[in-house]
This record gives sequence, structure tokens and C-alpha cells, in this order.
Amino acid sequence: MLDISQKVQALFQDALVDFSELHLAEYFNFCIFKVQNKIWLIKMEIRAKYSFPKISSLPLISAKKNGSDIPKFVMDFMDTVVEILRDLVDDPCSSLLYVPETNEHVEDVLKELKLLRTFVCFVSERFIEPQSQHLANFFTHVLAVAGHASMLVWLYFSSYGYEDRDVAVLGEINVFLFLQMKFKPIQPSIRKIYIALLEVLKSRIQSGWCPNIQNHEHAADSEANFLETIQQDLAELPTNSNFSQSDALKDQLVILKEMLDILRADIIHVPIRDLEVLLRDIDTFIIDVGLVVYSLYKGEEEEKEVVAVGEVNPALVLDLLGNIQKIIITEKLMPIRKAFHSNYLPRIHGLGYVDFILKNLKEFQSRHLDSLASTTKLLQRIQKELESWQPFLESVAEEQHNDIDKIQRCATQLIGKAYEIEYLIDACICEKAPVWCLEHWFLDIVEDTILVKDEVTEIHEKKMVEDALINTVTTRTTSNLERSPRMNEEIVGFDDVVENLREQLVKGTKGRDVISIVGMPGLGKTTLAYRLYSDRLVVSHFDIRADCCVSQVYSRKNLLLAILRDVISENSEFREKKADELADLLRKALFSKRYLILVDDVWEASVWDDLICCFQDANNGSRIILTTRNHEIAEYAKFQSNPFSLRMFNNEESWKLLRKKVFGEESCPSLLMNIGRQIAEKCGQLPLSIALVAGVLAEVEKKEECWEQVANNLVPHIHNDSRAIIENSYQILPYHLRSCFLYFGAFLEDNVINVSKLIRLWISEGFVKGCEGKSLEDIAEGYLGNLIGRNLVMGTKRSFRGKIKACRIHDLLHDFCKVRAKEENLVQWMKWEQTANPSSNISCLEQLAHRMSIYGKWYRIGEWSTCWSRVGSIILLNDCLAFDIVSQIFYSFKFLKVLDLQFTTIDSFPTDLVYLRYFAAQTHKSLDISIITNCWNLETLILHNYGAMSLPLTLWNMVNLRNLHIFRCSFNIKYAKYSLENSKSLYGLRTFSAPYFSCVEDAELILRKTPNLRELKCTFLDEDVDKFRYYVLNFPTEIETLKIYCPYFCKLTIPFCISAPNLKNLTLERYCLHPQHLSTIALLQNLQVLKMKSIKFEKKVWEVSNGDFPELKVLKLQEIFCFEEWDVTDDEAFPKLERLVLRECEYLKEIPSAFGEISSLKYIEVRKCPESVDKSARDIREIQVEDYQNTGFEIFIRERRKYQLLLRKICETIKKQQSN
Repeated sequence: MLDISQKVQALFQDALVDFSELHLAEYFNFCIFKVQNKIWLIKMEIRAKYSFPKISSLPLISAKKNGSDIPKFVMDFMDTVVEILRDLVDDPCSSLLYVPETNEHVEDVLKELKLLRTFVCFVSERFIEPQSQHLANFFTHVLAVAGHASMLVWLYFSSYGYEDRDVAVLGEINVFLFLQMKFKPIQPSIRKIYIALLEVLKSRIQSGWCPNIQNHEHAADSEANFLETIQQDLAELPTNSNFSQSDALKDQLVILKEMLDILRADIIHVPIRDLEVLLRDIDTFIIDVGLVVYSLYKGEEEEKEVVAVGEVNPALVLDLLGNIQKIIITEKLMPIRKAFHSNYLPRIHGLGYVDFILKNLKEFQSRHLDSLASTTKLLQRIQKELESWQPFLESVAEEQHNDIDKIQRCATQLIGKAYEIEYLIDACICEKAPVWCLEHWFLDIVEDTILVKDEVTEIHEKKMVEDALINTVTTRTTSNLERSPRMNEEIVGFDDVVENLREQLVKGTKGRDVISIVGMPGLGKTTLAYRLYSDRLVVSHFDIRADCCVSQVYSRKNLLLAILRDVISENSEFREKKADELADLLRKALFSKRYLILVDDVWEASVWDDLICCFQDANNGSRIILTTRNHEIAEYAKFQSNPFSLRMFNNEESWKLLRKKVFGEESCPSLLMNIGRQIAEKCGQLPLSIALVAGVLAEVEKKEECWEQVANNLVPHIHNDSRAIIENSYQILPYHLRSCFLYFGAFLEDNVINVSKLIRLWISEGFVKGCEGKSLEDIAEGYLGNLIGRNLVMGTKRSFRGKIKACRIHDLLHDFCKVRAKEENLVQWMKWEQTANPSSNISCLEQLAHRMSIYGKWYRIGEWSTCWSRVGSIILLNDCLAFDIVSQIFYSFKFLKVLDLQFTTIDSFPTDLVYLRYFAAQTHKSLDISIITNCWNLETLILHNYGAMSLPLTLWNMVNLRNLHIFRCSFNIKYAKYSLENSKSLYGLRTFSAPYFSCVEDAELILRKTPNLRELKCTFLDEDVDKFRYYVLNFPTEIETLKIYCPYFCKLTIPFCISAPNLKNLTLERYCLHPQHLSTIALLQNLQVLKMKSIKFEKKVWEVSNGDFPELKVLKLQEIFCFEEWDVTDDEAFPKLERLVLRECEYLKEIPSAFGEISSLKYIEVRKCPESVDKSARDIREIQVEDYQNTGFEIFIRERRKYQLLLRKICETIKKQQSN
């Protein structure tokens, strides 16, 4: 070849001379042809003498003294060859080098070179001995093949202008087959190199050696690329193999090809951090596949030596299938299972969540029994396992295991498994993964639960639980479920402060004034302010009272709505108005009135700027009470009076409050007096701290040694801050109450929370554990009462029956709940700004909590839909979403169980949120609600609609409904009565509002379909009164609360009489009542509260007979027309009445004197009634106090203002003139 090399060098020198003449146009074509011809002649000479080089590996190794450089040298050389050939292929069609016939062949060579390079890359990264003889043989072969490929491309592929001569040569030699023989493991020598190399690599891995791969992402790429090479070799196997495969082997290879596709796709797409632990297993599997594939190749020369099928054992392929199946399962499920790791799940949870999963599991099996028969047995086994754990979970809820971390971890692990099962159920329904993948996960869950069970057994065997429960501080004195809630608004102490501030409110200057109360957190500012706000003397002094809580996060519009709600009463149209319009409306409503406005917890001066325009000065003694931590804000809002700085408790007040909180009206045992005073002093004279410590003391035995232990625990931290006391109170909470308490962090600070809503949310979140014989609502009320009894929650409003209707939490406790709930991954509270950078709020799944509580303008939901796919709850605290954003929630967050859009208007309903249990929203128009019935798990549905809504028949398929609140809804029974009668009954429905019934027959049908209703608010629009006037409508036997109202003012008569044996609370509004109605109501044996508002009596006299209203405790009459005389002659009527409230009964002459004989009567309230009614109320008080020594009896009288009396006289005069 030496002479040829010299000719090539001479060719280059001649070409330089020839190309120097290219600038002469007449010589251009001649020069080009001359050079091309010389190249072609030399190429023919080389082609005649060229053969495949046989290169020893020894020179290569000796040339590269540093063995680590060898792989890099090989790959760099291949890259150079690939780059040269790529340039040839990429030349444009206009190039002189472009020949269509040759480019296609060059691309084939490029493809084979790239595949071979993936082999080089894979083994190079995994050999710790680069100078290994097997590796040297492989690299030598690769270099020879790469060089040979580049030479053959140049020698045999057509040149421009010489296609005809080259084609003749190509027809004589099969260049492509020759190249393929060098790339593929067809020749025995090549196959021997490949197999030997992979076997050595496999033996190293099996011996425990693990490759030291620094860049895992690069390692995964090399796996995916080499796997592609093996796939290509496997795909070409039938055309290159000379033996006939058995049918069984053929089928196995087809399956193997499919699974290799899955594996490679997973390696490419699954995040590398989820594959790190699998790299070694994947390496081993890829090597095994390579060995099998390369073993299947053989050349013609081996035909006589090898029996076709006998060389390849089908069992080996079956082993491969089993291994790849396991790897794919792990790959597919690892990211998901990692998300269910305890670090990402709530570390505390309501034990009712497992009940929910079990219920869903049963429902799933009944709905999909046929579609997934292969998983039925596994589902049943998991169900059995979870059911077997229920006694343990119940013991965790009922007993105090707080000192046993392992017990708590076991409970948390089991609940974590419930999360996994929930995802698996969904994966089965949606076919997200192959069934065999899910089956393996099922088996792992069963194994994990068995391990947890064994751990608990071991703990009990060592009697760790019994030993820990000896701790006397946590000895229970009352049931976890049953506690009598106390209202927290009453305070002890500050008597001098109350007297001083009361004087400023009812006396003081005639001009408008601000009474500011300033003090540190926990000092009792809010409690003191509301004590003044509710003081009877203060209440009687002002025409209008209204209050609002501001807090750190506030909306001017919401503040105005809160005040207007008290001033004018709630109006749905107000929410549609702008803030400035509401401010003007409020200003006009307060104008000329003597008003008292309480503005609680002001953090910024801008709040005062937003509200002051509404509070006009009519020089009539109006007042604003303002509470704040910041003295500068109080000075900023000052008019006349100086801000009042609230002092700390003195020692006597501290002890008095502690004693009151712990013992109530009972006396403190003498043995506890001294230690009790010491504890009170250590509380730092802070009312909140005292109340929290009292909650701790209420949970321990009333023994001196127990109280001493509490006192000792207070010493290290009591002087630092209140968080340590809150933490102590939290730590002694039973497991099942912790999530309920921390859930308060999902609400806005200082927000007054509707108890019925709170309980529904608790139930929907799975916080409430079912108990036989009690409803979930009753159990949840017990939970709340327990928290109130521990002074962690404040009851702010009671119903007339004594049940707590509203509650709130102190801002310090709220801060604790927010922080701790985030730490426990229970609730993530977010204030979202329109301009917020997503990375500044939350960046990855690890930061997510299971529940998101969001306040603000939330425009970037699309950026979070992937991360939040497993979020279980979203609570939006203001009207911050547009229609399209809401639709994204419906689409993205399919595991939602709670979606509270109470302040957000929607234009469509969710359809595929099959786990949704609580949904609340507003609608602007009448929407098709039938699609929401696909959410078959829904328990609470609340829609504030601004138009009438017809309820579909499919609603009766939502058998899990417990609470249905759709305002102005109706049933189209006229055209579907038969279908409705044959539909399912909603046995679980407990509360229902507010359906319109067009006739009594419709109501009867609906009531039959809801036999377990406890609360109903409805409207009857039947005008055919004569037909039903004395008809008795039987309400469900369990109904306790019934509200019947009419949208038209006293135009209709209730078309029936009420029969409800267990009815306790009845409200009637805007109807006409016949004496028969009143007589029927009077016979309700369990009625405790009766409210009638805007009612017209058909007779002017209301006669109450002997024994009427046997259990009634509260009677409220407001705006009763044509009610002039009240005949109560029998002293056995109203035998248990405690409160009588009369408002705006302008025609009533007096209260019957028989009320003075009712021993149970405690309170009479009279507002805006004739003076004769006021006088009769005072006479009754005299009888009660002086004759019957009922010293606790109270009356409240709000006399009509003179302008009101004058207005009434004018109206009466005009009316008489018109009649004349």
C-alpha cells in the first residue's frame, strides 16, 4: 500500500496546482474534470488491493499508556467518522457531491455506527479495568469496523459523474452484506467478542461489584441507547438467523420486544432521581437480553454444528420476561409510590379516612366486578386487611398513645396505605398501568401491612403501651368524645376596665368617637370588646350595631359586606356590587342613626382609611370600637378619646380565671389552692396562656402531684412566649382531635366559622371516625365541644336550643395551626398574588400538602396542575377565580375530596371528580346540574344560585348525599312522577334546602324519598289552600329542624298542618296562618324552639290551651300582623318556656300575665312594640322577681324612637283618610 500512499500525496500536490488556475473561467471545467479523473483512478487502484484490516489490540494498548483514555479515544474516533459521513449525507441537492443513490446507503452505515457506539458507551462506563483483554478486543474490533466503514463508503459509493462505472463494480461485490457482517454479531469471531465482554461484565455485577457512575442521568441515557441497539438487533434477527424458531419461542420474543419498548420509554421519561436505585438491576437485565439476542445469531458455517432450537432455551427467555416485568413495574410505580412516602403524606390524619377508603373499595368492587375480575381477589384481601386494622385505629383514637412514637408511626403508615389503595383504585378504573403492575403493588401493600401488624404486636408484647400510660399527666378524666362545650366569650377580671369603657360608650361626647383597645396578643382585647359590644346597657343605647374582623389578610369589600349584614340584613345582590357602591350604601344606612361598630384586629392604617367614609358624624353619640396590637394605628384612628392600653392580669385575676376555667361553678379543692395559684402566676398574667393551661389541667386528675407536674413543665418556657403553652396543649390532644384542631389553619385569621360548615368539612376530610349508634354529625359536635372545653376554640354564637352555631380561634392559635399544619403536611395555607412567581410559592411535589387553602388572585393554576394532581382538598377563601381557571381545577385535580368555591362563580360543574365529597360554589345562571351526578361519592353539595334550578332525576342516584343545599331549586315532578317514585331513596340525606314545592303531593313524594332527614328548609307555593287547609303533612320521623318560608310577603297560606313527632326547631316566615295551624303546632310534643317572622294571623286572637307547647323553651315572634290579643289563661301552657322574644309586633296589646306564673322563664325581650307590651313585660318581671324570687330573670326592652311613633301615627292618619 506504500506506493498507493505516495500516489495519494502526489495527487494532493497536483490538485493544488490545478486549483490555482480556477480563477480563469476558460479553464474551470477542465480543471475540475482533471482532478476528478485522477481521484477516480487512484480509488480504483486502492479498491483492487484493499482488504479488511486485522489489527492486534497490543499496539493500541501500548500506544495508550493511560488505560482510562482508551474508551475516550475509541468514541472520539467514531465521532469523527460519523461527523465526516454526516457531512456527506447533509450536503444539499445542489452540491456537486450529492448523488441520490449513494446518500441512502451512507445513512445506513451511519445508523449502524451510531448503534455500535452505544455499545461502546455502555461498557466503557461500567468497566473499572479499561485494560481488560476482553475490553481491548472489543475496542480493537470497533476501531477496525469504524475505519473499514469509512474506507468502504469512499471506495464503493458512487462519485459525481462516474455513476455508471461505479454501478458496474457494485454489482460484482455485495458491500452492504459485508459491512453488516462486520457490524452485527453474525460472524462467530465477532459474536464471541460481544458475548465474552457481556459475560465478564455480568459476572462482576453478580459478585456484588457496582459501577461507580458519577452522572446517573448519563448512565440512564447509555442504558436507553444500548437498549435501542439490542432492540434493533432483535428486530433483524429473523432475517439474519438461519434456523427456524419454535412457535413458543416466537411468541416469547414478540412479548419481549413489546416489553423492551416499554422499558426504554420508561428509562427516557421517568425522572432520573426515581431510577437511581434501579440502575444496577436495569444494567443486569440489559446484559442478559444482549446475551440472549447475540446467542440467537449464527452464520451459515455453523449450520452443521448447531441444532437450531436446541441452542436456545425458551426458559431463558421466560426468565427475561419475568425480570423485565419486575423492572417495569418498579419503574412505573416508583414515582407514584415515592409520592406516597410518609414524608409527603400528612403525618397526622383523621381515622375516618380509612373508613372512607373501605367504603370506596366496596363501591368499586360492586361497580366494576366484571371489568377487572383478575384483581377482585386482591381487592378483597386488602379490604380484609384494612378491616382487621380498624380495632387498632379505634384504640389509637380512644386512648392516649402520644408517648409511643412507634404506635403513632404504625397508625400513620396504615393510613398511608389507604392513600395508596385510593390511587390504585383509580388506576384500575382509568387503566393507567397494566393490571400485572397493579397486582404487584397490591401484594406489596399486603406485605407492608403485615409488617406493621407484626410491629404493633411486638410493641404490645413488650408492654410498652401499658408502661407509657402510667404517666399521670395524661390520665383521662373525661371521654374523648363527650365534653360539654363552654362558651368562651365570658371573661373574668377587667371589671374596672369594663366600667370605664362602658361609660365612654353610652355617655361621653355627643360627637362620633372611636374607643380603641390596644394590647399584646393573648391579652383579651377581642373578648373585652365583644363583652362591651354585647352589654345590655350598651345594646339598648344604640339603634344599630354591627361588627367585623379584619386580621392581616382582608378585603375591603368583605368588610363592608360583613357590616351591612348586621345593618340591613343579608342580601345576595350586595355581593354583585363594587366596594365603593357598598360603602355608599352603608353610609346611607347609618346616616342619622346612633350606631355602634366593632372593628376587630386592625393591622394596618389603610383599613381605617377604607371604612371611615362610611361612619358619618350625626352628633348623636355614635361609637366605633377598634382593637389593635399597634398603638400607632389607634392614634391614627383617634377622634376624641385616647387609645386605651389594656393591662396584664394581676395575680388575683389570673387565679380567678384559672379556677373558673377548670372548675366552672364548682369550688376548688383546698389541696389544690396553693399549687393552683402558683400555676396561675407562672402563666405570665396573660389570659390566653391561663386559658390554655386550664385546658391542660382539665385533662389530668384533680390531684396535687398531677398539678405539680404541670407546674414543673411550665417553668422552662413560660416566660418566653405562648407557643410553648400551645404546643403543650396540642401534645395532650387525642390523636383524632389533632387534625380537627390544625384544620382551623385553613381558614382566615379572625374568621367566624359556621359550625355546620366546619363539621361537614371535617366529615368530608375523613377526620370523623364512625361510631355505632351515633351519626357522624353528632360525633363531630362532640369533637368540637372537646376542643372548646380545652379552650383551644371559642364558641361565638349559640342557637336558642343551646347548640354552638359559630366559633373562632384566637390569632395566636391560628398562627400555630397554620405553621404546624404545614409541618405535618396537613394543610398548606397560601396567599396568592397575581404577580407571584410560582417558584416563590411552591416548587415541587415535596413541598405540597394534601390540602391547599388559598387566598388571592390565582391565575397560574396551569403551572401547578401536574404537581397538584394528588391534592385532596382546595379551599378558596375569596372570589379569586375566573371561569376558565375553575374548569382547570375540575380537569387537573381528580383526587379532590373537598372543593370549596363558596365565593367563586362557576359556569360548569365537575364531571369526573369521582372522589369528591364536598362541593360548594356560586352560579350566575341556571346550569345543567345532571352532569355532577357522576360524582357518586358526593356527600355535601352547596350551590348559591341566582336563578331557579331544576333538579334532575339522576340526583336520586347520588345515594351518598348527606347535605343538599341548592337555593331556589325545584323538582319537575309533573312529567316524571312515575320515574321518581321508582327511583332510589336518599337514606343518608340529613339536611336539605331550599326546594320549592308546587303542591303538597310533590312534597309528600320527596319526603318519602328522604326518610332520614334531620333538617329541611323549603317553600310551598300551592295556592289551592282550601283543598289542603286541614291536611296533615307527615314529615320524616327524624326531622328536628324545619324552616318554611315564602318568597311573597304574606300572600299565601301554608297548605297543610305539620306532623313531625321529633321536631325540635320550627321557623315559619311570610305566610298566613289559620288557628288550626297554630293548634297543630302547639301539640308537637318535642318542639323546643318556635320562630314566626312576618306572619299574618287570620284571626286577631291567638288562643293557647291547656298543655300546649309542652317542651317549648324559646318563642320568638317578629312582625306578626293582625295579632292583637294573646289568650293564655291556663298556667299549664308553655310549662318549660325559658325565653320570649317579641319584635315589631305593633298590633299586640300586651303579654298575657300567665307568663308571670311560668317558673322556667328566664328572659323576655321586647323590641319596637307598643308601650303597653313594654309595660306588661315589666309587670311580669315584678311577678317573677318579687313573688317567685326568680332573681335571675331578665328583660330587655328597646322602646320605639319618637320618630318611629310619629311615622306610625302619620301612616294611620293617612289610612283613615283613604278609607273615608
